[in-house]
Amino acid sequence: MSCNVLTNPSFETGTLDGWYGTSGSIATVVQGSIAYDGNYYLDVTGTAANPTASVAQDLYWLDETKTLDLTLWVRFENTISSATGHCEVSAYLGEDPTAGAIASDIIWDSDEWLRLTGSILPEERNTTLNLVGSCIELGNATIANVLFDDVVLSDC
Repeated sequence: MSCNVLTNPSFETGTLDGWYGTSGSIATVVQGSIAYDGNYYLDVTGTAANPTASVAQDLYWLDETKTLDLTLWVRFENTISSATGHCEVSAYLGEDPTAGAIASDIIWDSDEWLRLTGSILPEERNTTLNLVGSCIELGNATIANVLFDDVVLSDC
């Protein structure tokens, strides 16, 4: 029995089933050889109006007495030189990125899949998992194009 509380965690359905872009982000499931595992991955892109890329999934009937363990694989499509900037990725539950923080990392010069992990005890039975990526280049926000694969949020 799977302990993953997410729908379509590896995007192998070839659809967004369960996931949606937030804050005006464009979310697309892509078939390609760069997938971390399998044939598909999620591509989330920010826009000129909101360069931060974000995607979410609504969760229901979580057990507030069980810690949720997160593991996901992430990469940025267009890397930024550490001499001029960096990209960040984070995961959180609910509406508040600080109170619901699960994990975050700063990524420098990465065009490889990186593993992001963290844990959280959910405060609500019904909440939202948010995955967010942003990039700064030469001191300014630039459009983030973030790839996600094999997202696991496990309660056992």
